[in-house]
Amino acid sequence: MPLAAERALDDWRVAWPFRDGQNVGEMWDARFAQNGSRVTATAYSRAVAANGTLSFGFPTSRQDANSPAYDFELNGRSCVKV
Repeated sequence: MPLAAERALDDWRVAWPFRDGQNVGEMWDARFAQNGSRVTATAYSRAVAANGTLSFGFPTSRQDANSPAYDFELNGRSCVKV
């Protein structure tokens, strides 16, 4: 999941909800916590340069539907969809 940063970040936290109750079982290139449908990924002490990108990945499990994640936030601020 690549994200771009407009300014340099010393640390980052990305959060989002899932519509269909997916559960994250593990994550690479970040730590994660999940509370209900909301997931938060946190940096492993990794800075991101201005106009740089950050990325992390994860598998999910689900019951039935599998809608994509939505309403991403980077450090508590809404992300712009492109």
